[in-house]
Amino acid sequence: MNKLKTFATQKPVLFALLALILGVLLTEIPLRDALAPYTGLQVAHYLTIILEQGLVGGLSFWLLARFNWLDTAGFTAPKQWKALWLGWPLLLFTLINIDEGIVIDTPKPVLIVLHLLTALSTGWVEEVLFRGVVVTTLLQRWGQTRKGIYLSVLVSSALFGVVHLTNFLVGRYPLLNNLTQITFALFFGVMFAACLLRNRTIWPMIILHAAVDWAGTLREISVGGGLRLATPLITAENVIVSILITLPLFIYGLFILRKVEPASLNLENAS
Repeated sequence: MNKLKTFATQKPVLFALLALILGVLLTEIPLRDALAPYTGLQVAHYLTIILEQGLVGGLSFWLLARFNWLDTAGFTAPKQWKALWLGWPLLLFTLINIDEGIVIDTPKPVLIVLHLLTALSTGWVEEVLFRGVVVTTLLQRWGQTRKGIYLSVLVSSALFGVVHLTNFLVGRYPLLNNLTQITFALFFGVMFAACLLRNRTIWPMIILHAAVDWAGTLREISVGGGLRLATPLITAENVIVSILITLPLFIYGLFILRKVEPASLNLENAS
């Protein structure tokens, strides 16, 4: 484990890429089709996501614990938390992201609970892996300066965006949809990482990330809803609107990063 930690601190980008590749592979195990004959497609879909993302998030947490990086990654005591109000734009975005006219199909409580757990598992795995493992690894190498903190956040957010290319490669999204998703994933990544470093806790980011995903997929558990297995191609107008809505999160994230000091990050002495 010491050799792995040394490798992570000396080759942080390579280590981050390997961690992300492993995470993607573990969350692309075709478990859904095996479960569907017994549970139905939608339940199998949710169970697969919950189990696989829960596993990858758990492994990421375990790695941070073994490296003694939990504090830098935001797994801190409440007395260390600061400026939690800075996440307010994500609450606003969650409200904007709820489609009008949604009526939850309340006679299906199992689906409602699984849908919520799916969103929570997404917030859990993406924050613990990207903001926990990736940002913390980069900070160990570069976080001794303000410039290095910005570099760590931008590189981790770029990786967060690029990993979403998986959705195109496995056929879930058309290319234009996926490129748009990559762009606003980068913007969100900066916002999430900045709030993590300012707040000194990862938990609000996990919850807010889950809330954004939950709000954006409510139609799946609405009356007349269900899984949308084929994603329709978005228009150029949709692309522009999506970028304009999420670009302020990117700018805001960079803005609030200015008050993050290297001394507050509890970093090791990395050369």
